[in-house]
Amino acid sequence: MKRFLLWVLGVAVGVALLLAAVMGVSYAFTTEGSKPEAAVLFGDAQLQPNGDCWQLPLLGGKLDKVFASPTTLTVQKLGTLYTAHPAVVLPDWAKYTTLTIRTGAGEVVFAGSAGEYGDFLFPANGEYKAEMTVWRLPEGGTAAQFEGGSTGALRKNSGLERPAKPTGWYHYAFRFTLQASAEVAFSAERVEQGGVVGVRISGMTGDSAPVIETDLGSVPCVRAAEGWRGYIPAAYNAYSGGHEVKVTVNGETLTRSLIVLPKDFGTVEVEPEPPAEESANAEFRSAVWSLYEAAPREKLWQGGFVCPAEDYMTLVDYGQVRVENGRQGSRSNSVKLYTIPGEPCRAPAKGVVVLAKKLALTGNTVVIDHGCGVRSYLYGLQSLDAAAGQKVEKAQSVGVLGEDVTMDVKLGSKSVNPWLLFQTSGGLFWKEN
Repeated sequence: MKRFLLWVLGVAVGVALLLAAVMGVSYAFTTEGSKPEAAVLFGDAQLQPNGDCWQLPLLGGKLDKVFASPTTLTVQKLGTLYTAHPAVVLPDWAKYTTLTIRTGAGEVVFAGSAGEYGDFLFPANGEYKAEMTVWRLPEGGTAAQFEGGSTGALRKNSGLERPAKPTGWYHYAFRFTLQASAEVAFSAERVEQGGVVGVRISGMTGDSAPVIETDLGSVPCVRAAEGWRGYIPAAYNAYSGGHEVKVTVNGETLTRSLIVLPKDFGTVEVEPEPPAEESANAEFRSAVWSLYEAAPREKLWQGGFVCPAEDYMTLVDYGQVRVENGRQGSRSNSVKLYTIPGEPCRAPAKGVVVLAKKLALTGNTVVIDHGCGVRSYLYGLQSLDAAAGQKVEKAQSVGVLGEDVTMDVKLGSKSVNPWLLFQTSGGLFWKEN
């Protein structure tokens, strides 16, 4: 029995020595080369870390080895960058970032994550200094697991991952000179009457909205990724030929040319309608016209619009010349549809209801603001299911259809061809994000 116990003890000691040897070898052969690659870009520049701290798991996380280089005062000089929004490109392992950007005078202009930086615009050209820490954390882990920050002290592996992976961070400090100029891009250089041209303005600093001037209509600008967006309407009655578009950004004016192509919308026979009373016209102007120049909301729609009536027949189409008793009259800036009474009237796209009211001239009326100056006007509903201030989704019911409904989609005060919006054609869907 004594010999057996001694044998068991010898085996246990041997196993322990073997495990210790394995752990020792594993520990000895785990080097800094096992840390994740510090592949971080700012603009086109490869950033060089000036401090790091990494906890490398051994034997499935049963043992850890820490490599730490406390941050230094070294600042990497990137030189002059000519883009207004140098992109931050992170490695796949990055889970969490902190980024702080200061002016040359030390004023903080941005403090947040790399994701939040995507919506940041530099206030002006000039000198900047930045510090960034990029972390690799286990799923569900937090930076609070690190004790001492740049001192390199870490808590033991939290056991949140199976198998365990490296946990840690790289720190970067860099300075650069920003020297950016505005750039203007159109979705198209030519557009048919009734169409829309998208405008993207990028490459500028500051948060003042650019000003777009053109005889085609008012063009409000709304923030977009890395800049601003706007939409130029080419209404059914815009004259064909070249149109000058002036874009003023931070005191600099850029001039572009846009060509409008003629389109034959045809004619339609209609029955004469009695003239509206002046009181009805005055009520309409008071309720509706003020919406044409209302301040723009952020872009709310995504993807194509839908027709307000699921089943319909077109009575009067956009741009058609009305013919009454053989005589040509005015051209239609809207679409009149023959519909099935009692069916729901659908919101053409996501937006905010800015008017839901019965008007003497247009009957039950709903106006939906889709952002960027784009609004849909729905006239002649049998009843209303929406109220001003209500948010609606695409195809959500905003009322009940009667025998016909009139649909007008405007950019500011200019009506555009709604059929293009149902087909996702034109500049309204250019660079949507």
